[in-house]
Amino acid sequence: MKYGSYIIEKKEYVYLKRLLNISGYDHTLAHKLALEKLKQKLEDALIVDETEMPLDIIRINSILKIRSLSTTSTMPLQIVIPMDEQLNKQKLSVLSPLPIALIGYSEGDTLPLVFANNNEEKYIIEEVNQDINANQLDIPI
Repeated sequence: MKYGSYIIEKKEYVYLKRLLNISGYDHTLAHKLALEKLKQKLEDALIVDETEMPLDIIRINSILKIRSLSTTSTMPLQIVIPMDEQLNKQKLSVLSPLPIALIGYSEGDTLPLVFANNNEEKYIIEEVNQDINANQLDIPI
């Protein structure tokens, strides 16, 4: 990891903790496991103010591209709040397993990802951009 630990912006941390509190009733095992991973990631993360947040960290509203190290195939996606999810536009909810795995990492980081076939594959985060036009979180702290 480029920065030594996951980095999460303070307001997004509060938002994600709130989502976890109301998301415990999902019926799929894969989703429950992903939510547990998010809970652990939030406990382990370095929480920073917006002004201290590096621009290359994957967070809510990030637009990114990941590349498989074995097949060199690339996958563009954007991480969004649950109500903005649009799978046909590669906009994935922050509560989905793939965004949960990616959030807090930075451009250039390599990480193992497991997809539906249960095969683990290493991916590199090739590009991270922040969508300044997306809905901003307005969460009082």
